[in-house]
Amino acid sequence: MSTEPTITSVETGLYGIPNEEALEDATQTFDELELITAVLETSDGDRGVGFTYTIGEGGSTIERFLADVLAPLVEGSPVAPRSVYRDLRAETTFVGREGISEIAIAAIDTAMWDLKGKRTDRPLYDLLGGTQEHVPAYETNGGWLQFEEDRLRENARRVGREGFAGMKMKVGRGHAEDADRIRAVHEELPADTNLFVDANCSFSVAEARRFVNALDRPIAWLEEPLEKGDYDAYADLRAQVDVPIALGENVYNTTQFKQVLASEAADFLQPDVGRVGGITPWVTVAETAALWNTPVSPHYVEPIHVHLAAAFGNVPFIEHHSTVLNEVVETPLELEDGGFRPPEAPGHGIVFEGLDRYAKQ
Repeated sequence: MSTEPTITSVETGLYGIPNEEALEDATQTFDELELITAVLETSDGDRGVGFTYTIGEGGSTIERFLADVLAPLVEGSPVAPRSVYRDLRAETTFVGREGISEIAIAAIDTAMWDLKGKRTDRPLYDLLGGTQEHVPAYETNGGWLQFEEDRLRENARRVGREGFAGMKMKVGRGHAEDADRIRAVHEELPADTNLFVDANCSFSVAEARRFVNALDRPIAWLEEPLEKGDYDAYADLRAQVDVPIALGENVYNTTQFKQVLASEAADFLQPDVGRVGGITPWVTVAETAALWNTPVSPHYVEPIHVHLAAAFGNVPFIEHHSTVLNEVVETPLELEDGGFRPPEAPGHGIVFEGLDRYAKQ
């Protein structure tokens, strides 16, 4: 009688990968990607790689939670992502179910799915039932708040040439200047290219309404204009403005996404696999959103999200964010016709290289 393999070790790591330049939005500056990794090894020698991230703060706390709390719970577990995810959440209720605990669980869950793919010799998107061979993307890296108008225009022209489905830009310079900057980007983008606007939780309902009323160009969505977690306020704003509302990068578990849907707080959901707890809960969010006829467009982490998007019909595009992660990936995704193809390697296909030079411990 054969014995199913179990997890025998969990190796964690913390790395700080600097940006080429600091990137600004309305509420913060992003000058370093903190990458927190979890490598699982089984009793028969297979290895699964998982990771999560912060943008410069809190990574050491997450890594310690991984090493001190989650690793002992995972050791001895089978290669069964969904059941391990449920067990981890049940055992970490005492520290809450958002923030540090969910971000840390994401690294384990991602590694579990990577192991599952490698053991079955199937890429992640295939494990999830996906058949889509090309996933459209929109581009964020050209629209940061510190860019002056000339650079915004140049980046918008590049986005058009590269065939992206859209471009996202940050706002936060005041309604009049923001409206001028939006007008400038519109003038450079092809007519069929979406323009997304991200306020990074910097407005009140009244300010968001005034912002929308100051625009003389259409936008495809207004992203996270209000305080994190105030879904009733989002529903109030959504009822008052004729602009789609997007939110989700600061929604940390499936229960909160259910509240967003039940409150009718958003037109687009933006779950982030690194923040919502991993692949397992991300799939739950996408499946639930489909029941509500709500599209999903995930935040950041395109090397994982390209697999997830390929498995769902309600994901119109993924986000091509800062390229910092590409600095430590052996084979970064290559842009093709404004989107990306999910890798065909077993698991998620991400192989890190050169991480040691960025170690923070």
